[in-house]
Amino acid sequence: MAKKTAAVAKVMVEGKVDALAYVKANGYPEVGMVADEKSLQKFYKQLDTAQVEEWVALEGLTFKPCPEQPAIHRMRACMAVLRLHFPVEVKAKKESPYKKYTTEDLVQMALDNSVAFEPSDDDRIMRMRAIMALRANKVIA
Repeated sequence: MAKKTAAVAKVMVEGKVDALAYVKANGYPEVGMVADEKSLQKFYKQLDTAQVEEWVALEGLTFKPCPEQPAIHRMRACMAVLRLHFPVEVKAKKESPYKKYTTEDLVQMALDNSVAFEPSDDDRIMRMRAIMALRANKVIA
């Protein structure tokens, strides 16, 4: 079995594998059988969307479907398979330095410092505009 895996990986690295014939004969490649991301991308590029979806279901993976855009739907399914074989470390989101201020605090700060900005009905947009105006006038960093 190890010899077969090494031979399959070698063929895939060189990009000479016929994905359709390989899937029909051996099933979908397992984690560790493909040498690098490029080889896996060349492999699943030869498969149609239904086959990629079948692979995703077989592996028990999930992705956000996009039925109104078939190309995006396929890309998301392919990325699910790619990330199964080659995981990427998720970076923590950087916390905003303005999180400690409420929207009311920011608006009051702008009024106290005579900083003008265009008001909005949406609180999120109002907050963004207040922060941008206060930063432009160097009231907050």
